[in-house]
Amino acid sequence: MDVSARNKTAIVGVGYTEIVRNPERSLGSYAVEAALNAIDDAGLTTKEIDGYSGTPKAANASAFHWDGVDEVTDRYMAQALGLGLRWSRDLNRGVVADGIVAAVEALLTGSANYVLCVRAMYDRPGTRYAQRDSLVAGGPEQFTAPYGLGNGASAMWLARYMHDYGATKEDLFHVVKTLRDHAQLNPYAFWNGKTITEEQYLGARLIVEPMCLFDYDIPVTGAGAVVLTTADRAAALPHNPAFVAGYANSREPGQAVFDASGIGRDEVQAAQLYDGFVQFIWHWLEVLGFCGRGEAHAFAREGNIALGGALPVTTFGGSQGEGRLHGMGHVREGAMQVMGRAGERQVAGLQNCLVALGIDTVPGYSIMLSTG
Repeated sequence: MDVSARNKTAIVGVGYTEIVRNPERSLGSYAVEAALNAIDDAGLTTKEIDGYSGTPKAANASAFHWDGVDEVTDRYMAQALGLGLRWSRDLNRGVVADGIVAAVEALLTGSANYVLCVRAMYDRPGTRYAQRDSLVAGGPEQFTAPYGLGNGASAMWLARYMHDYGATKEDLFHVVKTLRDHAQLNPYAFWNGKTITEEQYLGARLIVEPMCLFDYDIPVTGAGAVVLTTADRAAALPHNPAFVAGYANSREPGQAVFDASGIGRDEVQAAQLYDGFVQFIWHWLEVLGFCGRGEAHAFAREGNIALGGALPVTTFGGSQGEGRLHGMGHVREGAMQVMGRAGERQVAGLQNCLVALGIDTVPGYSIMLSTG
């Protein structure tokens, strides 16, 4: 991101729906509800939305890929909301960072004035999230997907990390518990009202050794949305904006987002780190330079990532505590923290919040949100 674009765009509204496992209504209705909530929160009307950015891909291996059923596209949302769009993009990766960056670039080029970004997820009843029929799976996945093994490399990364640095499952529990504790302060979180003990965690069934059931995020149905606009337009809207200070591709060095935003690590008061698998938190802490290589497990165990710690991490509970919306919760929480609207989760004196989405083979962006 060019330095001249710093703080020229901002998130000005957020919207969310309930998070459930067994939906009783259509995914389209969730997406529309989240969108309307975000537009209203921004102090706008649907007639003013002239840009749309979405990541409609249904990540469920057995997805139908039917618009409005298990995915929602720009076409579906424009029709459902009656939007007069000058600009729209649907991106074929589930993690929402692509959609946020596309919205920023559309605003910077004048392609749109107000951009709605939506992510909706459908937990199809009667299916296993990662399992694919052997007749459908191709390439290397034909040997893994029919048996429910998805992204086994994450388990191998964790096993190697534990071997090299002496980290234990007890250490990883501290991350799981921190995220679950944060979820208790998030009314949307699936795990709100449900804490976890070390005994429950260590006794959970293994999925791919050394990863157990509680090392994975939980498939859910729900939707989230945000509205972005330019800094000058944001000044006339009801909430303090969450400015986009800078962003960097997750395949760039960890330093890139700090260089792009002009904000140093020591100026970041909270970080919303993507946690599709819980050990991602360790990986992010080291890649982004918040601690040294091989030190993340100790850094987290010492309470640094909890609310009140040196660097509160994923303060809404994340995909582990809230449910899998592929980063929309992280974006919403980052914006709410910067706006000063996070309630009991609010980090005192926060000015800058890093949102890091995507990791290694699931590319995305790290986005710095700021009070400006």
